[in-house]
Amino acid sequence: MKKLILFVLLVGGICFAQAQKIKGDASCLKGQSKINIMVVYDGVTYDGDSEAKYLKEEAKAKDPEWKAAWTSTFRTEKWSPRLIKDLNKEISSKKMECGDFADAAYTVIVNIKDIDPGTFAGPMSVPCKISGNVAFVKTNEKTPFATIEFKGISHNGFFMTPVIEDRVAEAMSCVGEMIGKNISKIK
Repeated sequence: MKKLILFVLLVGGICFAQAQKIKGDASCLKGQSKINIMVVYDGVTYDGDSEAKYLKEEAKAKDPEWKAAWTSTFRTEKWSPRLIKDLNKEISSKKMECGDFADAAYTVIVNIKDIDPGTFAGPMSVPCKISGNVAFVKTNEKTPFATIEFKGISHNGFFMTPVIEDRVAEAMSCVGEMIGKNISKIK
């Protein structure tokens, strides 16, 4: 039992990240006060399955309003705002802010590729894990000058909730934190 508690404390105390670092030269972001950000869910899978398959299985236990909210409200009012909020916390000391700034010189595009929503089982809960990539581009251009690949970013193991969309929001918070830490390291 002591080993299990120690393991949970070591593993669950922080947002998980597997040494994601910016690849490329993002030094042009230094000194920017506003950076545009886009969070993209195009083609997202759920634990490797298509969104249609995942929603079909989950919707059996949920009402139709939940299914509609999964692809709209949860993304726009819960998940993306959590990512942006925690990203901004990390870069606040640099006097930078990410948000809906279409006139900003640079844009951060966060492509969410896979969401493993995890499971709720009390102390045996499995946290949500998110994978994808980040592209740093000049606004209105497509070719990135820097990127970050991330896999399996998960939330604090102590955040145990039976609500799937809340687990995803917590993991999105950790994705934002990881991006913000990387931007803060730009010299």
